[in-house]
Amino acid sequence: MLVAIIGFRVMQDVPLFRPSLQLYTSFERVDGVSAGTSVYMSGVKVGSVNRIRLAGPDSVVVVLNLSYTEGIPVGSRAFIEPADLIGGKRVRIDHSGGDEMIPDGGYIRGVYEYGAFAELQEFADDLKPDIQRTTGSLAGVLEQIDDMLTEGGKEDIRQTIGALNQSSQQVNRILQNRSADLEESIIHLRQVMANLDTLSAGSHKQLEEILANLETTSSELGVISGELSGVSTELHVMMQQINSGDGTLGRLIHDPSLYQNLDSLAINLKNVSRILEEDPRHFLKHMRLVDVF
Repeated sequence: MLVAIIGFRVMQDVPLFRPSLQLYTSFERVDGVSAGTSVYMSGVKVGSVNRIRLAGPDSVVVVLNLSYTEGIPVGSRAFIEPADLIGGKRVRIDHSGGDEMIPDGGYIRGVYEYGAFAELQEFADDLKPDIQRTTGSLAGVLEQIDDMLTEGGKEDIRQTIGALNQSSQQVNRILQNRSADLEESIIHLRQVMANLDTLSAGSHKQLEEILANLETTSSELGVISGELSGVSTELHVMMQQINSGDGTLGRLIHDPSLYQNLDSLAINLKNVSRILEEDPRHFLKHMRLVDVF
């Protein structure tokens, strides 16, 4: 009986020669937690789960046996968290740091942490319908491909592969027959590149002079362009004056009487010139010698 009692207390993580601290907590769910699950605080094992009982649809009461008899402060919390990568759980007590301690048989708030694997499982459950639809569509496509291959598609594929092989063989024969021409073309291309390199190296100074002349010509063209712009502005002003009727040309264009007077004057001058050529005495007889000299 003594051995049985000692073994029972050891399996329950109950100290043999000092009293233990028993606390109650509750969780919405306790997946992976059972009697004997280890309880840790600050990374150190301080007890284990004594028993578990269902208190309601969304409430599970868990009794903790703690060998840490110094006390758990009020405001501390008990977390159910993953213990390993294969789904194991453990209980972790988050020490609040207060001065008031929870009495033996008292209550500590419990929090269930799902962990990455639980979230991944829920995400997989959400994706399951989409995966099933995708799998069904893929199966249908594979069935269509299988039907197409069964109905003679394999022979078509063989013929296509055979045609590709023939085409590649023809290309290989063409390359083999024209290899000499290709090599000669490559040699000529290398010679041309060498000649261009030699030409550019020998005419370096000439190229620099040409570039300098081009820069000078470009600057001169800029000056000429400015002068032409000024002349264009002046011509524009002159044309505006002519169109508005200002000046002699404007009046000559817009006043027909001036044109008619100039026309009659030209006719009179032509007549006088003709008379002067035919009979110069006609003008000299009206002039006196004294008036002339």
